[in-house]
Amino acid sequence: MDTSTTPAYESPSEAAVRMGWPLARVRKLIRNQQVRHVKIGGIYLLPTGAVEEYLEANTVEPLCSDKKD
Repeated sequence: MDTSTTPAYESPSEAAVRMGWPLARVRKLIRNQQVRHVKIGGIYLLPTGAVEEYLEANTVEPLCSDKKD
């Protein structure tokens, strides 16, 4: 078993630290079921890439403006 690979899951606090977000923001995303997660007993875990998937799905692209000033 290769232990040098990226872990499959991370805790909400690990995700918050990695993203530079407050822990409360990650917990709110979990509570509102806006980010993929799994609950094992009383522990919540986020699959690797779940936060990035959330960001990708909620990114607002700018409108193209053909106006010239």
